[in-house]
Amino acid sequence: MWGSATSAHQVEGQCTNNNWFAFESAVDERGMSRILNGQRAGMACDHWNRYREDVALMKSLSLNAYRFSIEWSKVEPEEGLFDEAAVEHYSNVIDELILNGIRPVVTLHHFTNPLWFERRGGFLASQSPEVFERFVRFVVGRLGKVLYWCTINEPTVYAINGYVTREFPPAMASPLKAMKVIRNMLHAHARAYRSIKEIQGDALVGPALSIFPLTPFSLLNPLDILASWIADHGLHRGILRFITTGRSSLVLPRVRGDGLGAVPAETADFVGLNYYTRFHLRVRPWRRPAIVGEAKSSPDCTTDMGWEMYPEGLRTAIRLIGEFTDKPILVTENGIADAADTRRGRFITDHVEILASENARGADVRGYFYWSLLDNFEWAFGYTKRFGLFHVDFSTQRRNMRASGMEYM
Repeated sequence: MWGSATSAHQVEGQCTNNNWFAFESAVDERGMSRILNGQRAGMACDHWNRYREDVALMKSLSLNAYRFSIEWSKVEPEEGLFDEAAVEHYSNVIDELILNGIRPVVTLHHFTNPLWFERRGGFLASQSPEVFERFVRFVVGRLGKVLYWCTINEPTVYAINGYVTREFPPAMASPLKAMKVIRNMLHAHARAYRSIKEIQGDALVGPALSIFPLTPFSLLNPLDILASWIADHGLHRGILRFITTGRSSLVLPRVRGDGLGAVPAETADFVGLNYYTRFHLRVRPWRRPAIVGEAKSSPDCTTDMGWEMYPEGLRTAIRLIGEFTDKPILVTENGIADAADTRRGRFITDHVEILASENARGADVRGYFYWSLLDNFEWAFGYTKRFGLFHVDFSTQRRNMRASGMEYM
């Protein structure tokens, strides 16, 4: 599969009933907006109304797959109250994709929660896996035309950014809560996997995991070395162990083991891999957060996000997955913020060459989804970072293919 990827809040527009809408309207302890330049998602790319136009853009690139997410807050605006019109909309999107020879790959949770779920504690609440499972059962029961389901997108990013770095809602600073959230999200994934397979036996189900090499900022600092080891085992290996064995190994006090009941031994028919860069972990005991990931590369080797361009890390991530399972891999996200569009073409080529060499070596990579089809709302960075194969003028919603889009085609 050759595709592109988006998420609902970042492209659809008018997602006014979720935690990110509230977060965009909030201020921090200094009275500053939580979003760069005080921006809000608002209409985003108006993809909700323009999806047919955007499917035509995908077809113009000869893409044969599209990964997108279902906005939970639109489907279940109030607890237990499901909006059939919203589900019908997503059914129409799926039909349009299939009509154009484009395979839908659907993500069921991509960072956003309905406000009612957030007020109950979100994924920090012990009942959250059951609540999420109810939503999943409803959606899958209506959209059985989909073969590939991604249950949860990047549980570690959701937890760390929301409960450690405070870049995401609810902007708390508690590593213990972050690990509890990861644990609950893993159990929500396991419940979703079991339910989807029960409803649709031929479905292929997996999580979308963020995996990137974590190395010590200084090999002379034992704290940097220890932090890198703990982070790799807790955020990468612990997650992979859970989806392949049903056992977790989150390495913080009081969150070891799964603790939420029996889990199937395997809860992935494929592993979704989101890869962007590598980070060098640096421990700063006197700062908050105490552990940060930094780039160690020259400006000409970094993206507009300040991330290092490091294609070799994709190889590392694929081989790490291979240590735990021989299930197929979908690269569900890989992209670059590059407003000038001077590096995107080479970025894509370098990463695809890694995939080709790993497949030749025996890996089973079956899909590559560039992030993103369109410039969109990049969470706490607002509209300042441009990942799209298509440039979007947000004042007119006009889309224009970038030169790198031609290269990807």
